[in-house]
Amino acid sequence: MQRKTKEIRRLILEKVDDLGKISPIEIAKTFGVTRQAVFKNLKELVKAGVVRKTDSLQHPYRLVVQKELRISVPIGRETQEDKIWNESIASLLADQRGNVRAICHCGFTEMFNNVIDHSESQLADVSITMDALVVRIVIQDYGIGIWKKLQLAFQLDDPRHALLELTKGKLTTDPRRHTGEGIFFTSRMFDKFILASDKLTFCRFQEGDEWLFDVKEEEVGPGTRVTMVLYLDSNKTTKEVFDKFTADLDDFGFSKTHLSVQLAKYEGDYLVSRSQAKRILNRLEKCKEVYLDFKDVTEIGQAFADEIFRVFANGHPSIKLIPVHVTPDVSKMIQRARSHQGQTELPI
Repeated sequence: MQRKTKEIRRLILEKVDDLGKISPIEIAKTFGVTRQAVFKNLKELVKAGVVRKTDSLQHPYRLVVQKELRISVPIGRETQEDKIWNESIASLLADQRGNVRAICHCGFTEMFNNVIDHSESQLADVSITMDALVVRIVIQDYGIGIWKKLQLAFQLDDPRHALLELTKGKLTTDPRRHTGEGIFFTSRMFDKFILASDKLTFCRFQEGDEWLFDVKEEEVGPGTRVTMVLYLDSNKTTKEVFDKFTADLDDFGFSKTHLSVQLAKYEGDYLVSRSQAKRILNRLEKCKEVYLDFKDVTEIGQAFADEIFRVFANGHPSIKLIPVHVTPDVSKMIQRARSHQGQTELPI
């Protein structure tokens, strides 16, 4: 009974964190209890000071911040991310589990080092908050912006293409000092990872065993904002994340990657051309497993499918291409292309 109570309260906290409200019927059905039992647990969380009521009808509850830190850091040659961590942040997380501290340490120092080396910003604001459910780390700079920086460095036409290249990993504008793996691994350590700059926001989050994407076109403002969210009861470790994506360590740095296919298009486009497919395939020749995420893609063209699942597949037989979240129409196009694998030309 004690375990069920803990699980019910955990789900209540998740719903309040995500939505600012709960559905007593949904939670009751999930655990086979009455709505009264759900309300009783919610009441206990409010009494304990973990959840508080608000004046909003749409979002009647919110989690209570237990600890927080807000600092502004001038950026210059002498700025050291590890010094900021040790002097200002480490003590805030001192009573958390070792794996949680390690992930936060790794994520903060990786992302703040990017601010120092790449952002061209003179100032960065750091916000860290903890409630009963998560630790949330936000780093905001006021520099060039990550998508614009990558577009200029790699002569890319669209900020979405910059994001596509970034999610493949091993991308850096300064290869002498960076491997390009920082964001790739950091985004997989946290339960939610958000990169926002200019008019494009990218969110990677974990749901069960799956990694899901969300890409939004919204006005963010100057610079780059990085948000990292980790459940305080997480069992993940930095070693586990590194091991998962470096099963066969090679000179590329990792053997598996997971891409959002929709990023290959321009806004309003359909995925129909070979050039769009080639944007996805660029720099994947040294991976061994590529998960192609078709979330929010309802249809693809014959040439697009053929370039990936026949031409590239024929040229790189050791690379496993794994499409996920495909609609029936997309699946048909993929199967059609794969049915011609081994042929150098398709019949007229």
